[in-house]
Amino acid sequence: MKTMTTATKTGSAAKSDVRVDDQLYKVGVAVIGISSLAIGLWAAACIVSGMINSGGPISLVMNWFNAVSGSLL
Repeated sequence: MKTMTTATKTGSAAKSDVRVDDQLYKVGVAVIGISSLAIGLWAAACIVSGMINSGGPISLVMNWFNAVSGSLL
């Protein structure tokens, strides 16, 4: 009679349905969103700073127009 030996494989294999490209897409969207937020906040801070330095929103527009047109009113 022949003797048979069997090998049992132990361990676990976890199957994931998450695709790498989906995760990269989510990370990319998050990075672009955070960058846009930072740029928007910086722009708002610059506008507020310009208004404070020029004396108000109307003075800011007048100073901007004078700077672009080159007139010295």
